[in-house]
Amino acid sequence: MRLTLYTDYALRTLLYLGVHADRRVSIREVAEAYGISENHLVKVIHHLGRGGFVDTLRGRGGGLMLARPADQINVGDVVRHTEEDMALVGCMSPLSPGMGPGSRSAVAAAGGGGKRASLAALAGSAARGTFSPRGMAAGGATSAGSAAGEGRSGSAGECLLANACHLRGVLGEALGAFMTVLDARTLADLLTPYERKVLTQAGPAEG
Repeated sequence: MRLTLYTDYALRTLLYLGVHADRRVSIREVAEAYGISENHLVKVIHHLGRGGFVDTLRGRGGGLMLARPADQINVGDVVRHTEEDMALVGCMSPLSPGMGPGSRSAVAAAGGGGKRASLAALAGSAARGTFSPRGMAAGGATSAGSAAGEGRSGSAGECLLANACHLRGVLGEALGAFMTVLDARTLADLLTPYERKVLTQAGPAEG
């Protein structure tokens, strides 16, 4: 599993803000510190603000700060908020037609949208072969596909093993273990002396 660049930028932004928690910083400062696109970062920070992770203030004297202390920002919650689809295989994905940015995977849906997902329940249902992502018919095809007469085994979008797939259960369990590690960490846990030293040096020179 590889997290998206969107999540990478979000976590790096939070790390930078955590190190410079005593002041507001600009988007340009964060972008220059990491050598990344300021335009891309604007979207990421806007999304972090909507999620309650970053406090943004416009105008003179404005800038960015953490919306709450670093030890109250859970890494797993950040990843769920920024990852649009955490499914490891297609049958664990949200399959509703036209789902755009901001849609959540079946993993997140199991936990009530952006809230912490019940991954243990997901892994268990996947292992039993009963896991049915939002928008998927019981046999594993999308509801749109079923309406189009694509309910036969081997048709487009449907796996032969959909009704009792142990692989999906194993992958659900693995995803649960992955998120359990992230849920046990806060942003404060990631701010070791090394991160603090490097990101402090990356900040603007005091003058």
